[in-house]
Amino acid sequence: MEYRTACGNFPGIGCARKNAAGKTTVEYHGIADRESNTPVTGDTVFPACSISKFITAICVMKLHEQGAISINNPVNHYLQQWKLRSPEGNESTASIRSILCHTAGIVDGDDAFYGLRRNDPEISLMDILEGRTAYNNRPVRAEKPQGEAFEYSDAGYCVLQQLLQEILHQSFEDIVRNMLFNPLGLRKTFFATPGNMAFYENRMATGYDEAGQPIPGRFPPVPDLAASGLWSTPEELVIIAKEFMEAYNGRSSFLQQKTVQEMVKPAEKFPWAGLGLFIGENDMLISQGWGENGQCMLKMHGPTGEIAAVMTNRNPGVDQQASGVEWLADRSSCEDNQA
Repeated sequence: MEYRTACGNFPGIGCARKNAAGKTTVEYHGIADRESNTPVTGDTVFPACSISKFITAICVMKLHEQGAISINNPVNHYLQQWKLRSPEGNESTASIRSILCHTAGIVDGDDAFYGLRRNDPEISLMDILEGRTAYNNRPVRAEKPQGEAFEYSDAGYCVLQQLLQEILHQSFEDIVRNMLFNPLGLRKTFFATPGNMAFYENRMATGYDEAGQPIPGRFPPVPDLAASGLWSTPEELVIIAKEFMEAYNGRSSFLQQKTVQEMVKPAEKFPWAGLGLFIGENDMLISQGWGENGQCMLKMHGPTGEIAAVMTNRNPGVDQQASGVEWLADRSSCEDNQA
């Protein structure tokens, strides 16, 4: 049985919304795993894919507001173990800000960040940065002038993962858990390290490909944690977004209002690009993800504080607008037909 939207089908889907009055509602539909006929429930965790970048950006900005870094400085100012370089081998002057908004000129490898399976050899962050495997088959370099082109880049967020780890001398997983997940009381949100995947495996939604077939091994490993390794529930994504919106309106002790103002400021020449998120029409803030085992979307409306999160466990083969995921995020409920 699949959950059918106006534009496409998903085995399972979860929706969570917070309205302008502050009330949160959640809905879950369909199947988390067909083989065992496991239904989607509030305990089902879905792949958040590139919503990971929003979480990573918050952590980077926390260091910025604490004065540990300045996002306007070159990222190389803080990197010692590895340096971002130009194609000619010179140290790049690309700023942390430009990496956050995908204007640093970093270009992902061909067919990169896709297709790993759980029995494949483990890939390290340094393997990705140096382009040593087919997972990202080119060294991470600032290949274009800063600020001249928008290049959506998972590789750029791998650089930010390295930055966080070097500054705080901790694993990325520990950094985000201590900085964000624990303070917000999140218990179903994690980055998919091998240890976390083993711990949460029974709750993780099986991923289905564009043809509707299960991903071998149920879900792919994702070594680029900061770019796309997040798993969560719609309800917990709304908790994160709610705190972000509180900060947006100057009512958060977790994040400063000026920090959020920096994140939602349009990038020069690219007005749709913020820091770790995108800026839509009518003050809509958007973070979204799309991988081989799912598609998701998080929308936050600045003026009203309304929030919607939709998560699924299938690659629909088309973007969120065409798949119906955005349509679900814009509805007042997930009511629809199952087939």
